[in-house]
Amino acid sequence: MQDSTHILQEQITDAARENAALFILGGSSKSFYGNPVLGETVTTTIHNGIVEYEPSELTVTVRGGTSLAELTRELSSHGQMLACEPPGFSDDATIGGAIAAGLSGPARPYRSSIADIVLGCRIITGEGQILEYGGKVMKNVAGYDISRLMTGSLGCLGLILEITLRVIPAPERELTFSFSVESLESAVFVNELRKKGLPVSAASSIDGTLYVRFSGGADEISGLEKTLLKSFGFVEQNVQADNTLWVEIKNHSHAFFNLESESHKNLWRLSVAPGKNVSAFYPNDSARLTEWGGAILWFKSAAEPEIIHRMASQSDAQATLFRSCVNESMRRFAPVSPALQQWYTSLKSAFDPQGIFNPGRFHDWL
Repeated sequence: MQDSTHILQEQITDAARENAALFILGGSSKSFYGNPVLGETVTTTIHNGIVEYEPSELTVTVRGGTSLAELTRELSSHGQMLACEPPGFSDDATIGGAIAAGLSGPARPYRSSIADIVLGCRIITGEGQILEYGGKVMKNVAGYDISRLMTGSLGCLGLILEITLRVIPAPERELTFSFSVESLESAVFVNELRKKGLPVSAASSIDGTLYVRFSGGADEISGLEKTLLKSFGFVEQNVQADNTLWVEIKNHSHAFFNLESESHKNLWRLSVAPGKNVSAFYPNDSARLTEWGGAILWFKSAAEPEIIHRMASQSDAQATLFRSCVNESMRRFAPVSPALQQWYTSLKSAFDPQGIFNPGRFHDWL
């Protein structure tokens, strides 16, 4: 009986021989992200399980089709976690899909990005070859780290068989506070919190209220309320009952991300310098949510994608049409320069010469 590696490899080899497009799919939790793909589905969930986990070494090697929830539970049982808190969007999310999407959660500016935790990987190329990159420890090496190149590739370069990740100890305690701070002032306020040496691990502004999560040792967090009142008593502040807000924001289960009542609009993700005025992207009365201390702005708009992308370019920002209920064929990602397009094309050709992996997921020319 064939193992899952050989099944996946054979499916890819057959597709390469026939020059047939393949849609790499894990738990389908992020199938909405990126442009639609037409092709035979390659399901990675048949290749699952934790290969090697050394809690004392702070590393874990896991198959790409393993559910993110399973990995999180295993790490949690040893008092550890993934530093970047990757979003899953559903219980079916896989770790391979999380790496391929390249999305990081609320802790990204304060701990690490998802690319930062990748130490090594095994992939199947578009020609059916199995290649291995990186290792199980952090090293300073010359040249480009190919294993991290898989992060954010949306499955266009290769199918992730295994991934080795760096993990961190989970904090002993976390506490969330709300502050009456306007959105444009939130970045400055968060910076002031950090200048005081306070253990900020997440910050989000929602309709005029700034929410900040603090993570650390039990003693450090227990004295936090007194410290905040002493240094920031001029701002109205309240302790939140729990920390579920961050899971809701990470996985888009928060009411803000619901498009059902605004089905004529698209959900946009704007990456921008914290504190920059980007009110031109949304009407004065529309809802918006920021993450990462103001570096990520989420908003809804009925404007044509070309308009949003042009405005973002003029504002030194980057816009991504994250989710659409209007038209799946809309351009999701910002146009790239001719030089970058040539680099992307060359990279694609090196890993997937016949272009069978997720064609058009990023751009119609890739």
